[in-house]
Amino acid sequence: MSLKEGTMYEETAVFTNMVMIQDSEGNVVVQNRVKGWKGLVFPGGHLNKKETFTESAIREVKEETGLDVSNLIVCGVKQWFDNDIRNVCVLFKTRTFSGKLKDSDEGHVRWMKLDELKHSSQVAHGFEIMLRLFLEDDVNEMYYPDNGDSEAKVF
Repeated sequence: MSLKEGTMYEETAVFTNMVMIQDSEGNVVVQNRVKGWKGLVFPGGHLNKKETFTESAIREVKEETGLDVSNLIVCGVKQWFDNDIRNVCVLFKTRTFSGKLKDSDEGHVRWMKLDELKHSSQVAHGFEIMLRLFLEDDVNEMYYPDNGDSEAKVF
């Protein structure tokens, strides 16, 4: 299939993931990131070449938290631009995990009450909007149309 003017175009994209791990008592795993996007977030990271989103999410959670996760459910997509590069983050959630939490060079990890996280001033910039995608069934996409310089659109 060739690219036709006005119908399709090529662009550069970076793919990432993020995973909300929740226990049966209303706690979630949070990471206090010390690099890049700083503040409280859920664990996640970049896909490796030819890696699926799910494989990447499982690997990133293990690397950043020490936990093994499974039964991941896609709950949303976040998109933003960094100059002309589209960034796509697939959001997952799960209640299936094993192992023991451990910190990584990405930051300190811990269990936190979800209700406490919702009202925390320590979350990374824009994360409070992302939480809607993890928690509300009627929204599934967050989009920054212009390098994050404006408010995110939520669909």
